Amino acid sequence: MKRFSVVASLSAATAIYCLVSLSLGPRGFWAMRQLESQREAVGANLDSLTLIRDDLDSRLKNLSADPDTISVYAHELGYVAEGERLIKLAGFAGGVDRAMATGQAIRITKPEHLPEWVCKLIALVCGAAAYAAFEIQKARRAHAYT
Repeated sequence: MKRFSVVASLSAATAIYCLVSLSLGPRGFWAMRQLESQREAVGANLDSLTLIRDDLDSRLKNLSADPDTISVYAHELGYVAEGERLIKLAGFAGGVDRAMATGQAIRITKPEHLPEWVCKLIALVCGAAAYAAFEIQKARRAHAYT
């Protein structure tokens, strides 16, 4: 009976350690879910940065090669070609969109989890409690027979 209580309490401690470690440990399901949500946020941010890059590339190409775009920006800055006259309207700001998005910074955090030593301590305490329960039950049986 002594061997059974030792083996059973060790088995209980091992099973509890496995459950706690797999669910709340550093490589457990809870930490994995946090990492997956951060991965999705980084992926969404990367997609938005790709769109911003494409928009800025098209603006750069237009400013580098398209004479109409160059003249619009030049007129916005107050430059006038030879023989050209501009009329400035009061209260009219112009049609050039100068707002350029640069994207967003994402802060990556370490996932929250129970440290490994806490998982082992929980298993050790549960194993000791199981052993104590077996011993108390054995003492009650012995006391009932006397």
